[in-house]
Amino acid sequence: MSRGIWGGTDYLPLVWDRWLADDKGLLLTATLDGRPVGMSKITILSPGEVWLEGLRLHPDLHGRGLTRQINRVAFREVMNLHPKSVRYSTGAGNAVSRHLGERRGFWQIARAHWLWGAAAKREPLRGRVAKPAEQSEIVDFVRNSECYHSMSGLYAIGWKFPALTRRRLRGLLSRGRVLVTPRRGRIRGVALYDIGEIDGDICLGYVDGPKEAITSLARDVLRVAASTGHDAASAMLPVGRIANTVRAAGFDRIRPVDAVVYELGARGFRDDDEPFDSIMWRTLRMHGEEATDLVADFLTERAPRGVERQNVRDFVARNIVPDHEREVIGSLQPLQHRLASWSLRGVLRGVVKHLIVRHGFGRDSIRIRKGGLSFWHGEAKIADLVLARRSIRITLGPGFGPCFPRRLGSGREWITFDETSFDRRSGRYAAVTMRLTEESQVGAAIEAVDIVCRKALRPRGR
Repeated sequence: MSRGIWGGTDYLPLVWDRWLADDKGLLLTATLDGRPVGMSKITILSPGEVWLEGLRLHPDLHGRGLTRQINRVAFREVMNLHPKSVRYSTGAGNAVSRHLGERRGFWQIARAHWLWGAAAKREPLRGRVAKPAEQSEIVDFVRNSECYHSMSGLYAIGWKFPALTRRRLRGLLSRGRVLVTPRRGRIRGVALYDIGEIDGDICLGYVDGPKEAITSLARDVLRVAASTGHDAASAMLPVGRIANTVRAAGFDRIRPVDAVVYELGARGFRDDDEPFDSIMWRTLRMHGEEATDLVADFLTERAPRGVERQNVRDFVARNIVPDHEREVIGSLQPLQHRLASWSLRGVLRGVVKHLIVRHGFGRDSIRIRKGGLSFWHGEAKIADLVLARRSIRITLGPGFGPCFPRRLGSGREWITFDETSFDRRSGRYAAVTMRLTEESQVGAAIEAVDIVCRKALRPRGR
């Protein structure tokens, strides 16, 4: 099955027996007429930390949708484990693997260069092996470092990226796999290396500090490789300053290969929060003009020949940063004809534009019907607009708790509260209805919209 993969250099035969003997994870195989033709490996890195690897399909069977089937079964088995995290890595150019993951809800959380360097001469280290008693100092160094944050808190063992927890760091310290520099005085650089699973190679999975510290530690890892009988060492490090410095220090045996790391679901959001992609789209809509200017400035500055900024900005607005206002307002054209006057149509556009520009609602969160439209956040309706010939009726809430104060309706007969939604403890209402007939009412309508949106869009627990 693996003979024709990667020109006959597939590592699968080297790990098959070890994977088969792994009683913590799962080894899934797909068979055709009793013959293994595909597989996927589910590895448990630590309780709740799941790693996916080894997705394979016999080259003769590509194009039949079997890879998707194997991936679907693996995903089902992973979910049965109730994991806290699920990750995998692949080459930046592996379009199939990346597409399969992204369709399943995986997000790219890190990008790294895979490097190799020839072992250095057997000679003493320029730095030193860290002591277990230095754990707290090293944890503080690592947690505040560029490498740690660029890799989303992970470190590399070959193409496997476990979380760099305090427990793992303690294990590396106990095995003498943490190097620091200088030999005396305050620590200015830290390197972590481990032993790869496939062929027992040494892999530099984390390094940080000033340029001279990174250079010294990278060369020390090559010295460790020589002293342990290896003819080379690998490194997997974040793209940019760190990887470039390590390559210049001797990890230049091959040109770097890019690896991307994916994790199921975006970090920083609980299950009951607004989805990450919704947060990003709303943020882009709320700051579209600023984003357009920033991208236009960048492209104008970096273009290989002189270009007019206004032309660049127009290109960005048409091709890169979506014009959400044009998209949504344009979709309202048939509805606007239900309103008898231009001023009332202006009221509709004013309220809708505020929801788009100020709060980031887009076409995906708007439901248009024959007589009106509604704005939704997840499965809850924030605003409902009903259009008549000479009025627009807007209902805000309920569904987000009491938030509308009595003062909102003071002296305004066209504003009515839902008395059944009154909360005695707070003195506020959970729902309000406004009947708009003229432009002078838009200010109060926007104030009410702001009130319910602040309540609805606020992160849970804040």
